[in-house]
Amino acid sequence: MENGKWKIAPAFTLIELLVVITILGILAGLTLATYGGTQARSRDSRRKTDLDAIKKALELAKQDSVGSYYYPKCNSGSTCELLGGASATTNPNLSETTGTPYMPSIPKDPKTSVGYSYSTFAQDGTTACSSNCPKYSIIACLENTRDSQKDSTENDTVCPGTSLVSYTVKP
Repeated sequence: MENGKWKIAPAFTLIELLVVITILGILAGLTLATYGGTQARSRDSRRKTDLDAIKKALELAKQDSVGSYYYPKCNSGSTCELLGGASATTNPNLSETTGTPYMPSIPKDPKTSVGYSYSTFAQDGTTACSSNCPKYSIIACLENTRDSQKDSTENDTVCPGTSLVSYTVKP
């Protein structure tokens, strides 16, 4: 109190405080949305790297095949010769084997921990192959539906729904 009058200290008004809190909330929301998208792109990058590593291991396995012409086979519901040497009953996901001559472990999807889809084909590239397979495809499901490397034709069997897109590696 100064000379009988109350001295009012300068302060923020309620409206000023609400404006600042609103701006901070908007910035926090944008940061969280960006962070979630970054994580999805990071997992997609890991998937692509995994498929490239599997492709290289398959090429090494092919070099060790008779005449350096065939890839390890994989038939749905039967024995899958994964990357030359180890085998497991699988569906044909590269998921149930660790430690092969060409890879210390078979990588799995970083989000779902499920193996990638591996299929072998005859020379025409469309007919399923049960032995002496000259072609293959490995498919991963990407979270970023706008990825520039996604398949032009979606594989809805491996990647169902609208929130995932397929990414295929072939020899």
